[in-house]
This record gives sequence, C-alpha cells and structure tokens, in this order.
Amino acid sequence: MKPAYIFKTLAVCFLMAVTACSGNDGGEDSGTVSGDLTLSISKTVIEANGTDAVTVAVMKGETDITSQSKVYMEDPSGNTSSFKETSFSTTTEGDYVFYAYYEGVKTENITVRAFKNIPSLPADSKPEQNTGFAKRVLTIQHTGTWCQFCPYLIRGIEYYQQNYPDNRAVFVAAHNNDALTSEASNQVTNFLGVRGFPSFSVDFTNLTQEYRTDAAKEAELLASKIDQAASNGCKTGISVAAENAGSSIVVNVKVKSDNVDNCRIAVWLLEDGIVAEQNGGSVNEVHNNVLWASSSAVAYGDRIQLDADGAGQNVYRMDVSNVHDLSNCRLVVFTAVPNASGRFVVDNVVTCPLDGQTAFEYE
Repeated sequence: MKPAYIFKTLAVCFLMAVTACSGNDGGEDSGTVSGDLTLSISKTVIEANGTDAVTVAVMKGETDITSQSKVYMEDPSGNTSSFKETSFSTTTEGDYVFYAYYEGVKTENITVRAFKNIPSLPADSKPEQNTGFAKRVLTIQHTGTWCQFCPYLIRGIEYYQQNYPDNRAVFVAAHNNDALTSEASNQVTNFLGVRGFPSFSVDFTNLTQEYRTDAAKEAELLASKIDQAASNGCKTGISVAAENAGSSIVVNVKVKSDNVDNCRIAVWLLEDGIVAEQNGGSVNEVHNNVLWASSSAVAYGDRIQLDADGAGQNVYRMDVSNVHDLSNCRLVVFTAVPNASGRFVVDNVVTCPLDGQTAFEYE
C-alpha cells in the first residue's frame, strides 16, 4: 500500500471516530450549550379536569434542550415512566413528580399537584404589588387540661381579645398530653422546645411561661409582645380560598413577595367551643382556638415556590374527620421564612372560614 493512501485512510477513520463520539449518549456535556440545567414547569398546581395543563421543558441556560433530554414522571401510585410530551394534564388527583437527564446530569425534582374542584381565590385589589402587606402575628398558647395554672393564661387571652380589638393577633391553642392534643400541636411543642406550661410564643419566637393571676396585667404583657412582633413588619402577603368537602377541606393558597428566597407555608385547622374539664378551672371549661390538624409534616410548613414575579400557589386537601364540630372550625394560614440564624419564624398569618375566602390585605 502506498504511504499517501495509508494516510488518507487513517484520516477518514479518525474523522469517523470523532463523528461517532460527538452525539448525546448520556456522558459528559459536549460543551455546545452553556448554562445551568433546569427543568421548567409552568405551574405546580393544576385542576384534575383533563384540560388544565402545565408545559414541561428542559433548559440549559436560556436554551430549550427538551428534545435532546430524557424526562421522567412518577405518578401518585409511585410508578415512574418516560414522559415524552411537552404538556401535562390529568383527571386523577395526586402528586406527579417530574425530573430530567441531559448529558448524564439530573435536574431537581418538581412536583405538580392535581386537585379536583379547586376553590377560586378572591380578587386581588393590587395585583401588581408585592410589598406593603398588612402584618398579623401568630400567637400560640401552649397548654393542657391537666395544667392547674393554664386558666390564668386563658383569662389573660380572653381579656386581651375583649380590650385590645386591633386584630393584630391570631390566637392558637397547642395542647399537650391531653384529649385535645393533636399531631400538629405536638409538632409545634417539639419545634419550639416547650418545657413548661402554660407558655406563650409569638411568630415562633419569644417563648415564655405566662400565668399571672391578674388577667388585665397578663393581657398587657401579651399586648406588648404582640406589638413588638407586629412592628417587625412582613415580607409576604397571603390569599386563601377554602371549600368544605365534608370529610376534607380543599384549601387554595397564594403567596406574594418581592424579596423572599425560601418561603414556607402551612394551613392549620382550629376549633372553638370544645367543652372539657380543666384542672384549676371549670369542669365545663370552654376551650377555643384548638389546633387539630396541619397541612404539613413539620411545624413551619412546606416550601412554596415563588416564580419570577414573586408569586406562588399551593393547594391542600385536609382531613377533618377528627374534629368535634365543623361549624366551629376555621383555618389559620401562615408563611415562615428563615431568620438571621437560619431558623424558620413566622412572617405573616391570616384566617379563613372553611367555606370562604381571604384576600391579600395591604397596609
């Protein structure tokens, strides 16, 4: 064989080898597209009606690489399959988890939650505004029917509600080790590290034991703690719509903010008017604001993803089978954000009827 012919043959083989190795085989990034790999889903909540849909795309920086990627979906039954479409809709309620691979790299998981008959949120009086929200304070009465000093705090709260009608505070009773204790109240007790009863906390901070015999003095102290927390302001606004479905409540929550990166949201179910014997009080003591259930497995709530416009939405279906009387129940919805130490504290809180709405409230 002549040397020139040998050289040409080797050159052709080299070019064929390079061409064969240049495709997307799931190995290292070829470098032809730059930027972070992300899974883009247009929204994370849809109505399970077969028509409401989300768009699904895989992005490398600003480039759409969906056709070159492998997208997977895990359905509510736990089955995982390859997802080859660019939009998704369903008639089955549940959580659908999406993720994708490109050049051997996996995106973060994104969960799309599908619900039937999502209640409509109320109109937003300032849809373009993401600041200037009215601030309310989440106050928690840590109590138990076995606690002989707890009635002192109960009387102080009652005095406050009668004589400080500014609606700054949203009261919750987290019971401990009695018949009114729930998994949700235990979450709060453990998260805040409550050791003595009765105790009182505001916005998951400033936990102190409170049992002054003078109800007016107790209310005055509570007011000072509430006013101090309210003076901190808030970064988030909350809008809620709820619908009573009998054995469950469907709750639609929207959050707005212009400067929160890691926001949590929780929905709590409260009941008033429960009659139970109270040590140190009455055999027919009326217990209000009793925390029965939470939408989250942790005290400070679940992550809510805010989009580029600073808005996010979550929908929950909550079991209400353990309450005494649904007609005496209401919802408390709060946002939590990390403080300077990285610990989650309450940023804002609102209340909502079981069949009703709460609009964004501005200062």
